[in-house]
Amino acid sequence: MIRVLLFGSLADKLGQREIMLSVDDGMPLHEVAQQVGCEGFPTLLFAVNQQQETNREVMVQDGDEVAIMPPFSGG
Repeated sequence: MIRVLLFGSLADKLGQREIMLSVDDGMPLHEVAQQVGCEGFPTLLFAVNQQQETNREVMVQDGDEVAIMPPFSGG
């Protein structure tokens, strides 16, 4: 199982901030996003175990924490 944390408008759209997802032999980040329902967001930011990750092909494994965020800005 991996813990998927959702932030901002993504969490609002999906109606939850955390999802537990089963990964048997690992799963690439892009598939994690698809499995939790992020298809409508063309641009997403990822962190795996609290480290920013830009490669959507990186494999996550059992026990990992994945954060998925829409782009954000501040001022």
